[in-house]
Amino acid sequence: MNSKVTSRYISLTRLTLLGLICAAIAACSNAPTTTTEPPPSHAYAPFSHKLAELEKLVQWDVEGKLAVYTKDKNNSGLLTWRQRSGYFDLLINGPLGSGQLYIEGTPGLVMATSSTDKLVADSVEALFKQTFDWEFPMEELRYWVRGIPHPDTAAKITYNAEGEASTIEQSSWKVKYHSYSKVTGLPMPKKIELVGPDIRLVLVLKSWFNLFPFPRLNPNFTATPKAG
Repeated sequence: MNSKVTSRYISLTRLTLLGLICAAIAACSNAPTTTTEPPPSHAYAPFSHKLAELEKLVQWDVEGKLAVYTKDKNNSGLLTWRQRSGYFDLLINGPLGSGQLYIEGTPGLVMATSSTDKLVADSVEALFKQTFDWEFPMEELRYWVRGIPHPDTAAKITYNAEGEASTIEQSSWKVKYHSYSKVTGLPMPKKIELVGPDIRLVLVLKSWFNLFPFPRLNPNFTATPKAG
């Protein structure tokens, strides 16, 4: 009799353990995954052929809004960004306490002009750190703004149902993509949130144009600071 009870007890114990294991596996399968690999092929297929085009983009113009949140203050303003293969222009109206900030950049040299001052640095990162004492990850942002990670730094990426980047964790920053818009057939980020060391940046990119994988001559674009 005791042998039958023991046998039944062992069987019930095995069933209980099996149930717990199955439940744990089910819970893990429902948990969000963080990976540097592409999402499943059925989700990635609509986006995969666009990825190479996004990586090749060396030229774009984009207009929108920039919000900066630090432990000391919050600022927001309008942003115009012209990117070419060998240089870029940034025009920021509103934040940073200067009214207007115009930044011109080439490899190894960045010049910034505000309503009250003119500054020179070897990078945007150095300029912002020196002037405002907070980080602006311009080198990585050139890739993040296209919805792709910087190719030379390890990254963790999650994807949405369309196969587009949902989050990118890279270089001590977490980039969250809240929405995308179609621009000449490409999925370009529309709202991006960047969370870094003691700072949060929000970019709302309203107008994308002049997307091109190679530089064009005489682009129809003006990012020159207004006189006065």
